[in-house]
Amino acid sequence: MRRSSLVVLVAAVALGCTGKYIRATSNENVQSTPERVERGAYLVNQAMSCGACHTTRHGGALTGGERTDMYLAGNDLDLPKPGFRFWIPNLTSDVETGLGAWSDDEIMRAIRDGVAKDGHFMFPMMPFTSYAYVSDEDLRAIVAYLRAAPPVKHARTIAKNQFGFFFQFLIDRGAIQHLPAQDVPPPARVDQDRLKYGEYVMRLGHCWECHSATASGPRDVGESGFLAGWNEPQEFPGVGAVYFRNLTPDPETGLGKYTAAQIERALRAGKRLDGKPMAVPMSLFIPHLSGLTEEDMGALVAYLKSVPPYTNKIPERALQPAYERSLSGR
Repeated sequence: MRRSSLVVLVAAVALGCTGKYIRATSNENVQSTPERVERGAYLVNQAMSCGACHTTRHGGALTGGERTDMYLAGNDLDLPKPGFRFWIPNLTSDVETGLGAWSDDEIMRAIRDGVAKDGHFMFPMMPFTSYAYVSDEDLRAIVAYLRAAPPVKHARTIAKNQFGFFFQFLIDRGAIQHLPAQDVPPPARVDQDRLKYGEYVMRLGHCWECHSATASGPRDVGESGFLAGWNEPQEFPGVGAVYFRNLTPDPETGLGKYTAAQIERALRAGKRLDGKPMAVPMSLFIPHLSGLTEEDMGALVAYLKSVPPYTNKIPERALQPAYERSLSGR
């Protein structure tokens, strides 16, 4: 879930374009193997948390749980502030309403490059800027899993996405054109380079896209504000105002005073380091991220502990009373 204050982000992307999207689709057919399907299931269901956004929720609300009968079958997301409403597509293999009629390469292009079947660019709520780091082999594994997952018929519930004039104008004029990802090698494993592998897990989880302190979204270690939180309030319907926390090892405003074990427990249990339950949107990802393997979770936490500390005091959330009561079980 990306932050709602995307005006500056999209404008920055527009100014930073490096060229038009140039990769044509190919005729590649992904060979399905048990190993690929198993790896793809792990990537989709845990490391990338795809179901957090692409699954219909009980009551149609962000605060509702995922409907198991509609897993990955699409979701209608309504964000009154800043006035967005859009359809998050059906990823199942249903031919009419899902990915069943897409070629393997079209699916891979959508995941890693943010380009839809008909060639239009997806709105950057889809974290293709993170998925550009997905290796070629992991990309094929994702396709193998999506092909194997049960089809669910679920047509989009809104006729046209609503982003407002400004955003639609930028998108229509190619503001998010970019060079495609290609020839991405597999990541170093933990025993080769634990921190590099931890960065790969972080990219899969697109942590930096919300948890970075400047509107342009710094992408790399060393850029000011990378993973240092976002101190503008993000408002979600039925939730209230939340802030994305500082994930750098700064001892006063970040994770510096917590051990690796404490951080891992927080991600497994869905509780903040002060013991309070996590709120939307992070709570949407916890059911997925909590299933990371010990190797991946350990590498991720080690990576977070290794990035440069950045002092950025994040305000406390201001939840709606009814939602706060539901979190505390009252």
